[in-house]
Amino acid sequence: MPRIDLTVAAGLFLFSIGLWPQEPCPDARAWTGKYTNHSYGFAITIPDHLEGFWNSFACVGGPDGCVCMTDHGRIIPLSSKRGEAEPYIEAYGGFAADLDEPTVSREMDKRLGWIRERSRGRIQVRSRSAITLAGLEAERAVVRYYDKKLKSWFIEDFIEALQGGVEYSLCVRTRDTSYGRDRLVFEAVVQSFVLTDE
Repeated sequence: MPRIDLTVAAGLFLFSIGLWPQEPCPDARAWTGKYTNHSYGFAITIPDHLEGFWNSFACVGGPDGCVCMTDHGRIIPLSSKRGEAEPYIEAYGGFAADLDEPTVSREMDKRLGWIRERSRGRIQVRSRSAITLAGLEAERAVVRYYDKKLKSWFIEDFIEALQGGVEYSLCVRTRDTSYGRDRLVFEAVVQSFVLTDE
């Protein structure tokens, strides 16, 4: 009779009762390099010196693995500090909020409305223009605003695009004094954005 290694036997036992170490849930780890969103069919490249993190509701781990809501994309912090006031880039995909007849302009107006609400009217739209993102008609806006809660001036440079009821949004949010530097990183993410067949 062949001898079974004790380590293998212990591993089989742990696996059989559901205690075998599993991969961490996707919201519990950092992502680097190419990130592909299988839920909404897009991909970006996270710049070499940065990490991307889950930007959807938290997953719940259990004996059968992770239970997660839909994966909408990644947030890429631009500083080592973590918090609401820190700069970040976000790549997002999801069903458009306006279910009747979503348009890029309506999505842009909604985003601007959220910024106006956060700033209580202290907002300057520096630019707003039609662009193309991965072959899609899109709009891009650069907005400077005073965040009343954080008591600081910020810039949001964001792009909205639609395809078949799916909204794609790319954004950098940073303090106005850091925008020149952070915009370069954002441009690299924008240039890497592609639609996938998934």
